[in-house]
Amino acid sequence: MAPKSKQGTATPSLITAVSQQSRFHTETLDTSLEVDLKGVTISIGERELITNSHLRFKNGVRYGLVGRNGSGKSTLLSAIAGRLIPGLNPSIRILLLSQVEDSARATVGETASVLEHVVKGDKERQAAMAQFEVLTKAVESTSLRETQRIVYQLRVEKRTQELQDARKVASRRSGARGKVARQEEIEAEENLKKAEELLANVATAELETDIMNQALEMLQQVQVTLELLETETTEARAATILSGLGFSQEMMDGAYPALSGGWRSRCSLATSLLVQSDVLLLDEPSNFLDLEAIIWLEGFLGSQSRTLVLISHDQAFLNNVVEETIILRNNKLEYFEGTPAAFEVAERKKAKHLTGMQEALDRKREHIEKSIQQGKESAKKTGDENRQKMVKSRQKKLDERWGLERSAKGTKFKLNRDMVGYFESNRVEIEKPTFEPPVKIKIENPEKLRTIGDLLHFDAVDFRFPKAKKPFLEGITFTVNQGGRCAFVGANGQGKSTIAKLIMGKLQPTKGTITRHPLLKIGYFSQHSVEELSAAQPSADGSPVTALSYFLRYFADQGTQVPEQDARKCLGSFGLQGRTASDTLLTQLSGGQKVRLALALVVFIPPPLLLLDEVTTHVDFPTIRALAKALRGFSGAIVIITHDRWFSRVVVERESMRHMEPEDSDDDGAGDDESDEDEEDVFDAKGKGKAPPGKTYRVGGGKLKEMEKGMAQYVGLVERKLARQKREEEKRGKS
Repeated sequence: MAPKSKQGTATPSLITAVSQQSRFHTETLDTSLEVDLKGVTISIGERELITNSHLRFKNGVRYGLVGRNGSGKSTLLSAIAGRLIPGLNPSIRILLLSQVEDSARATVGETASVLEHVVKGDKERQAAMAQFEVLTKAVESTSLRETQRIVYQLRVEKRTQELQDARKVASRRSGARGKVARQEEIEAEENLKKAEELLANVATAELETDIMNQALEMLQQVQVTLELLETETTEARAATILSGLGFSQEMMDGAYPALSGGWRSRCSLATSLLVQSDVLLLDEPSNFLDLEAIIWLEGFLGSQSRTLVLISHDQAFLNNVVEETIILRNNKLEYFEGTPAAFEVAERKKAKHLTGMQEALDRKREHIEKSIQQGKESAKKTGDENRQKMVKSRQKKLDERWGLERSAKGTKFKLNRDMVGYFESNRVEIEKPTFEPPVKIKIENPEKLRTIGDLLHFDAVDFRFPKAKKPFLEGITFTVNQGGRCAFVGANGQGKSTIAKLIMGKLQPTKGTITRHPLLKIGYFSQHSVEELSAAQPSADGSPVTALSYFLRYFADQGTQVPEQDARKCLGSFGLQGRTASDTLLTQLSGGQKVRLALALVVFIPPPLLLLDEVTTHVDFPTIRALAKALRGFSGAIVIITHDRWFSRVVVERESMRHMEPEDSDDDGAGDDESDEDEEDVFDAKGKGKAPPGKTYRVGGGKLKEMEKGMAQYVGLVERKLARQKREEEKRGKS
């Protein structure tokens, strides 16, 4: 969400960025809203995250930025927002979602409503309105001396801001550019000093004859700024955004300090959507949003005309919003004109095509080598000179002209056209497709229970909080059988996590019965699992806490002494190998790595039932995909609470792991190591035949309703509700 709290996210002051510069660079064109920087290299300390890459954002295009956890996606956005990369056009307004972090914090004594707080988060608007108010007093004043004082005061404020900007640039540049930046800083200091001297002596200074004209001109400039910022509609737009993100009118009118951290994060997101900018950078905006808010956000972002760069591991959300994809891998930025799903399809097709070409070329080479050998033997026996020439010609082709027979455009290969320049051979070799090593997660199956019977059954369960007048949940009935699958979906605050606590026995029903299998053990991953790991206390002997030490201590506290070798094996199966497990401090692990550790704790002793509450938060899609694959092969029962449409369909409804790809794809998956992953290991609890799809339940209004058509039915309900709300808003707007 808005305030960046991920472990390992770099602050701008730690980032070093360089780019190729020239006097014809786009930064000299103040009218350009595009970003086009070559030779971009970004580092944190001695670690280079991006190397000699082309950074390009076309105006008005919505980009998805994808890559593994830790590859540098968030750092890239921070470098752009902090204008650390030389060559960025200074006139482009760039906003990073985490830049409104302060708006998620309540100031001491703050009494503003939620709506007022979000509106005040538009700092540019607030400053322009303050200047408008002051300049209005200046032009209406009967004292020219007072008018001159106000003009001088505003000049000091402007020069102060210019100096702050110059210092920021100078502190981040070195060499020739650093020298120029330092000179600009010195000039800004001198300009501020002069402005302060004029203000200090305004009472005795000679009145400027055109001071009123200066004030009027400044007022006109502020009025233009206010018009561009659409200040008259700011509150209405803020209310629309807050409503879309799930705020009721009562919440908007309520005091901002009374909000929880999650709702304050939504306020920060609302502010970033409200503020006018040319480039909007969003890092995981869908984290902690319910599906209703996510689908609304999809529509809102899709209607934006500004450039958007989006990081998200929710594949459905990402594919529904973005137009083009930026891939950060192997320290390079790559571009694809299409969604991330379409990119994966194109990658597999390319791999399949190149692999087929290589196999055909290998067969042809084998045939030619065989004919050469036969030709040599025949020429030796007969002394046929023509045959000897043929043998030499074919051998020369193998030695000097072997490789691609078609150019990149599909035309017949021509040396003087397709290989201009110096090369060591007369043909380009076929590049073998390279993929990042797949994330692998292994979850062992639990022992089969010795007795039959359902694992869990809720029969007309009611739950009411103490002192509440009516039940929070009412008439909840569902069953989880051995090896079954079940998903709970619905808006935040409707009771999904409360049902999870009832399952765990942390809460007791007010009415009805909950029947558990006598041998039932539950592996519980809660929404707060990562927070609990982050708050882990040091060991009793004061030694630093690592993933390995925490793992061993966790089971020791439960009376189980786990051999270190077994602990390392389990952590390794979740991608926490070697020194990452034993040497890296727990506090320095990324959010995704903490999720893996929390899961390892849950499944080390495989339980008959896994209860996973928002398990996909913080982790990248390759990890989500690996987790989904592991869960599909898990023979125990699974109950998930999630807003991730792809994850729910794949794990609970047992749909193909590729069902999110474009419908026009004719790819059969060849060339991918995981080509059969959507079918393997999807069996029932007894291992006999393919398992039936699980059940999806919607939690809302205190009730539980089965979605007979699964997640698709729930998505349809949400989309119809949002469409109805939009029509009602349009009617109110017209009236």
